[in-house]
Amino acid sequence: MANITRLSLKEIHILESCWIVEEKCAHIYRHFAKIFAKDPVVAELWNKIAKEEDHHADQFRLAACHLGTGIKDVKVNDRKVKSIIAKLEKIHEEIRTCHPTLAEAFELALYIEKSLAEYHIGSILTFADNELSKLFKKMELQDQGHLKMLQDAVEEIDAIEALK
Repeated sequence: MANITRLSLKEIHILESCWIVEEKCAHIYRHFAKIFAKDPVVAELWNKIAKEEDHHADQFRLAACHLGTGIKDVKVNDRKVKSIIAKLEKIHEEIRTCHPTLAEAFELALYIEKSLAEYHIGSILTFADNELSKLFKKMELQDQGHLKMLQDAVEEIDAIEALK
């Protein structure tokens, strides 16, 4: 029988914390969709990004369920991830009590996405299984896609504001 590396319980808990980060982002983006529900195009954009975050959370769950099969290492500090969760909770609470403008919401989302780029699964896990690695690389490509969507939205809003 092949020697299969298993993740430690601590590493599995780190992956659980990572999927919570993704879920917190999805909650923030769904909240933006509710705030800007009067504009169906904008609301749909927020919901689309939230769904992508849900998908990312699912991928972390998948990695945790593998319990190390095909995964060599988890490279992130648990305290750092918990600190990120606390910051996201604070942001969510702030937007619940003080609704941002659309431009502020896009700027905040762009800040969140750029800040969390290093915490996406391709940066956190080292894979022993090449096929599993390819699966998780897809998530990083999606992140780049919604970063571009957010950046384009910020630029479009800036251009509209400049015309006023």
